[in-house]
Amino acid sequence: MSKIVKKYSKLAITLGLILAIVAMYFGTPIVRAATISDRELKISDSREGDQGGTGVIYDFQGDHSGTTVMCLRLQICTTITGGCTVPDGLDTTGGAKDSTNWSGWIAANFNGNFTTNGTIDYLHTDAGQSGGNDYSFSTSGITNPDSSATYYARVTTYSDSCGGTEVDSGVVAFAILQGGITVSAAVRETLSVTISDYAIGFGDLDVSNVRYATADEAGSTSEPGSDLPTYIQVSTNAGSGMVITIKDIGDGAGGAGLYSSGASKLIPAVASSAVSAGSEEYGVYGKDAGTGITIDEGFDDDGNADVAIDDTMLTFASSSGVLNAINVDISAKASIAGTTPAGTYSDTLILVVTPNY
Repeated sequence: MSKIVKKYSKLAITLGLILAIVAMYFGTPIVRAATISDRELKISDSREGDQGGTGVIYDFQGDHSGTTVMCLRLQICTTITGGCTVPDGLDTTGGAKDSTNWSGWIAANFNGNFTTNGTIDYLHTDAGQSGGNDYSFSTSGITNPDSSATYYARVTTYSDSCGGTEVDSGVVAFAILQGGITVSAAVRETLSVTISDYAIGFGDLDVSNVRYATADEAGSTSEPGSDLPTYIQVSTNAGSGMVITIKDIGDGAGGAGLYSSGASKLIPAVASSAVSAGSEEYGVYGKDAGTGITIDEGFDDDGNADVAIDDTMLTFASSSGVLNAINVDISAKASIAGTTPAGTYSDTLILVVTPNY
C-alpha cells in the first residue's frame, strides 16, 4: 500500500507542475501586431531597374488600427516571411518622402530614414499619430529590382521606435516585369489639296473698267470677297511646310495671258497691281490667306515687286509648318483696249503643291 501511495503522490506532483506551467503560459500577456487590412502597394513603374530614369514611387495604402504609432516601416524582401533578403538591384537608399501622395498620415510630421537598403523608416517627430482607414505613405526615388519576379513589401508600425513594439503589420506582393509593352505606330506623310471652283470668269470685258473674275463666270467691277472667286485648300503634316507654285498655259506657245485662238490674240499677263482700264492687261494674284500660309511677294497685289504669271512655275504661296485645311484665294483681273479684237478668251492656271518633310 505504501508503494501505491508513493506512486500516486509522484503522479500528482507531476500533474501539478504541468498545470502550473500551462497556467503560467496562458497567464502571460502576448502582444501581437494587428493586421493591416485592405492593403496594397502601388508602384509607379513595374519595369526592372530604373528604366524611366526618374526613380520609382512606392506608395503603401491600408487600413490601420487606431493605436498611436511612432514609426512606419516598409521592407522590400524576396519572401513573405523569415529573414528579409533584399532583392538584387533594389536600391532604396536614394529614396525621398513623396509628400504629395500621403493620405491620413501627416507627412510633415514624419522624417524619413533611407540609409539601410531595402528598409524605409518614417519616424514621427513628436508624440506619434493614431492610424485609420485608407492611410498611405509614399516614397519616391526607388530603383526596382533588376530581375522580373514577384517580391513582397512588409509593412510594420511601431508604438515607440522603429524596430520596437509592433502595432500593425501586413504583407503585400508586387511584380516586377521585364519591361513595358512596346506599342508601335506609323504616321504616314499626308497631303490633301482641294480647289473650290475649277471655272471662274470675267464675263464681258469693256474698255472703261477693270473686271474681276467671279465664281459664276459673270465677272464684276469690284473684287469678290473672301474665298472667292476660288481658293486652294491645303492640309499636310509636313513639318517644314509646303510651297504652292503656279503657271499658266496662255497661248500654248510661250506667251502668258488670256488667249483667243479664234482672234489669234493674246491679252498679255502683267503684274496684277498694274492692270488698268483701257489697256490690254491680265493679272493673277492671291488674297485672304489663312493662318500659316504666306502669299509670295510677287503675287500679293500690293504694288511692291509684283510679278506677272508665266508659263514656267513661280512661287505663289508657302507655309513653314503643318497645315490643317488652310485656304488661300486665287484671284484674277483683266482689262482691254478699244482695239482688242472680239472673241472668246481663256487661260488655264496650273498649281502644284509640294510638301517639305
